[in-house]
Amino acid sequence: MSVISRVKTFFLLLFFLSPAVNAATYIAFAPAQLKIKTSSGSTKPSVSDFRFGYQTGVHKFELAYMTSINDDNLNELVTDIPSVTSLFYRYDGNPAGDVKLEIILGYSQVEIDTTYVNEPAFNEKIEGFSYGVGLEEALQSIPQLKFRVDFIQMYKGDNLELKLFSVGLRYEF
Repeated sequence: MSVISRVKTFFLLLFFLSPAVNAATYIAFAPAQLKIKTSSGSTKPSVSDFRFGYQTGVHKFELAYMTSINDDNLNELVTDIPSVTSLFYRYDGNPAGDVKLEIILGYSQVEIDTTYVNEPAFNEKIEGFSYGVGLEEALQSIPQLKFRVDFIQMYKGDNLELKLFSVGLRYEF
């Protein structure tokens, strides 16, 4: 069993078997833009960001799956993101505030498809450490519904940088 499979299994068990009193499960959805930057240029394909999470106190654990909404074209080089799978840990340093500022740490696997005129299609999977910040605020009329914004560095290295920007909603059960 791979490390990723073990971590996924751990989080799934954590979601369903935790006895914590202050615990809650949640789902989140956000349209997002993944900026792919290299020395020769950058593209910004869009993805839909689905997350399943577990929260206890100031700690959140998320399993994220993202899939393509549309590709991006840079000088006839078409870039698409068929899938992104991530595990995130989020820490809220100010639980008493109305607006939550969270530190995000995790691990991500990004699949990138590229095609160029008269060239064969190219597919690559990139894995690595992810980190970022998130902002979240509960809606006054529906406190279980939260508005959230995330800025996440998905990967950096090998003349390649992947940054995610998402704006969406989270619903707590």
